[in-house]
Amino acid sequence: MITYGVVGATGLVGETMIKVLQDRSFPSVSFHPFASNRSEGKIVRYRNTDYPVEIIRPEAISKGMILFGATSANITKKWIPMCIEAGALVVDNSSAYRMDPDVLLVVPEVNGHLITGEENIISNPNCSTIQLVVALAPLQQLGRIKWVSVSTYQAVSGAGTPALEELQKQQAGTLPANTADRIHENIITSIDPPDTGGYCSEEVKLMNETCKIMGMYFPVFASAARVPVRTGHTEAVVVKFDNPVRSNEAVSILEESRGVAVSESGSSPLDVEDTDIVVVDRIRNNPGDPSVLQFWVLADNLRKGAALNAVQIAEEYLRRKNTDS
Repeated sequence: MITYGVVGATGLVGETMIKVLQDRSFPSVSFHPFASNRSEGKIVRYRNTDYPVEIIRPEAISKGMILFGATSANITKKWIPMCIEAGALVVDNSSAYRMDPDVLLVVPEVNGHLITGEENIISNPNCSTIQLVVALAPLQQLGRIKWVSVSTYQAVSGAGTPALEELQKQQAGTLPANTADRIHENIITSIDPPDTGGYCSEEVKLMNETCKIMGMYFPVFASAARVPVRTGHTEAVVVKFDNPVRSNEAVSILEESRGVAVSESGSSPLDVEDTDIVVVDRIRNNPGDPSVLQFWVLADNLRKGAALNAVQIAEEYLRRKNTDS
């Protein structure tokens, strides 16, 4: 039985983390919801008990505590060092430490075996990356991956509560039609401003994180767009192998893979909302190249794309720690 906390407990991801922890009966002796000054004193209900929201301070952190981070990267860098100093484990959902060579970036179905139980910080990947590698990693059984092209159609909840509220207002007609970056009945073809090379941050994360998690390098050609969907990211994926592959073999492999459900009927974000599965849909060979597979990947970006994956990381950490002790 352990003490744990959620930092950013009143945000969309933090709230979903709390729900997942309850759903999975995470072992605990005490719980602490942490958030910013404007949320201090608010009540978070967990397992039929009300907990007041706290500001994260050194005196609130104890050795062996597990903290789930659900704050932005710039905020994360302010509170994580003191938690590590106190002997806590942080499972961080921000991008702050993902590409640090000394920090594990983990999707348990893919590289959870790297967790030793001795870590003080483990990074949770970007939502789009998580669902991609859950589908991609098992397909290495077919041959060596030469390159991957992925176009993401990302739900508004990925941008947080304010973005969802803005979408609702646009749908209700209470915001002017010419609002900047209007998302209702629209598609925005860059998530965050593009960098000098023309790539937005979501695309860069996909390109870098995929290779780190899978432990090998291959080009990832990424395009990311925001679409007027509440929850559930959708990805169109093209994979080039170094040898001819068969779609029916890919189906058989994925049907036996942990956390994956295979569909052939045409799935939608509504099919994955509030679920823990990654749906791989319409797996097919490209008629012009027998070494190319195409398919769709869908997942709830708040659950498997963030909260669930973080909790699974902590569960694996505890398994490793208890096995070695």
